[in-house]
Amino acid sequence: MSSSLKIDSSVTPSRLIGLLDLVNSLGGKVDLARISIILQTDVDDLLPVVDVSEAMGFIRVVDGDAELTEAGKKFVQASPSKKKLMLREAIKNIEPFATALKLAHKSGEFTKEELINELNNKKFFEEEHPDIEKFYSFILEWLLYTEAIHYKGEERKFYKKKR
Repeated sequence: MSSSLKIDSSVTPSRLIGLLDLVNSLGGKVDLARISIILQTDVDDLLPVVDVSEAMGFIRVVDGDAELTEAGKKFVQASPSKKKLMLREAIKNIEPFATALKLAHKSGEFTKEELINELNNKKFFEEEHPDIEKFYSFILEWLLYTEAIHYKGEERKFYKKKR
């Protein structure tokens, strides 16, 4: 995994978990076209989830087939709390989470604006005027689900997770 990998904002923890569970239920290896038919979605809409699952080491794609890796098999069999831990570990090297975690580690707390500024400095956003509120909801969902960082809504600040 590289810190240059960027996660698409359409990829949520539930979509990733759902994909892995589906691949598992179909024997651990399945054609991407079949997944798209089952989910009644376009393959292009499925690819961001597949890419992130592959980058996290949970599946590998060969000749159009998605296959669970050993880590993927462990993930689908894990308890919900263990899945959170596995995802928390996996997002450490994926943007924008790598930057958020570095900010939290460096200063102990940060705001949405500080995160956006840091990501802008890294040229994270491909479009000139990204939908910041959509991005904010996306990053909150991942960070809160994985419990990687604490968040105080009334202050609108992210805080370093206490050990």
